[in-house]
Order: sequence, then structure tokens, then C-alpha cells
Amino acid sequence: MAGLGLGPGDFELFEIDDPDARAAALDATLQPKLRIIGDLCLPGLARVAGRPLVLHDARTPRRRGQALEEVMVAFCDTPKGWRGVPYLAVALTRHHLHARVGVRGESPRRTAMRDALVREAANLAKKGKPFRKLRQFDGWNFEELPETAPAHSPAFWEELAEALAPGGTGLDVGITFLAEEARNLAQGDLLGVFRDLSPLYKVLGNAA
Repeated sequence: MAGLGLGPGDFELFEIDDPDARAAALDATLQPKLRIIGDLCLPGLARVAGRPLVLHDARTPRRRGQALEEVMVAFCDTPKGWRGVPYLAVALTRHHLHARVGVRGESPRRTAMRDALVREAANLAKKGKPFRKLRQFDGWNFEELPETAPAHSPAFWEELAEALAPGGTGLDVGITFLAEEARNLAQGDLLGVFRDLSPLYKVLGNAA
């Protein structure tokens, strides 16, 4: 099975010291490559999510003088944008490839998503194996990975739910691969990880 087409040179772009030069290199080289990966994965992700999805370039605002530490494409159920709604995402950082589920930005749906996650906390905690490598990325420093999450505990999911309340930090969790692993990762492998993450996405996506 063909790989995703990621190589050492893609991750080395994050080693560029000058913030503007790094941003230009990531935008010119890595973002289009992620877009290609996203297009290839889109039909499979729609089946995993149980609904049609739209691919977005998930660019985040960059402060002047601060280098980009992540590039990402996001998949959600609306063409209007990925902020404020549940999304799946493929992201690259200096040392890792990420499969993520998140909600960033305010929207009227956040209260319903919080309530749905509270209701399903016990069920998600019982999933076991699919979430055993789950990590929480809110406030991550983009270097040392966060500890694996205590996803076996309903309290963990309830804590995530509270962050979805209006004005909260939002939700950003996922599973990572080291750069060395990502070079040999196939499309089916990536879709398999998103299949593991899909119960969380469906809880959020089905919230009224």
C-alpha cells in the first residue's frame, strides 16, 4: 500500500529559524502536500464520520516574529469553515504527524456539544483500546508530547466537556506518530486511527 508521501525534508522545514521564511516554506510546500493527503482521505473519512465532510486549510493566525509550529488540514460537515464546529484534522509538527479531533472557536453549538459529551462520558470511558494512545493538545508547547490521557475515566471526558462551554478553551485531542513512523504510514493506517477516534467525533457532531 502506498505511503502518504511524507519524508524527512517535510519535517525539516520546521527547523528554519527565520519566522517569515519558515511560514513561506510551510505554505508553499507542506500545506499543499497535506491538502493532497486530505483529498485522498476525504471519502474514507466521510464513511468513518457517517456524514459528508468538507476539507479546509486550517491555517491559524501567526503573531509577528513568532514561527509557525504546526500545519493542518481539517474536515468538518460544513463548507462555511472549520471553526466553532467539530472537526477531524491531519496535522504536522516538528517531530510528529497527528490525527486529531477538535473544536476551536465560539459557536452556538458549543453548549449542546458540552452536554452531549457529559452524557456520553461513561460510554467513551469504556471504549478502552481505541483511546489508549489519546493525548490532549490544548496549550501544548509543540516539543515534548503531552502525557497520554486517562481516557478510561469518565472524569476525563467530563473535564473535556467543561472546556467546550462557551468561553472555554475548546477541545483538541488526538493520536500521534513520530516522523520516522509517518514516513512509512499508509492511507489505510491513518484512516484506521480516525476510525478509533470516530466515537468522540460522532458525539460532538450529533449534538443538536
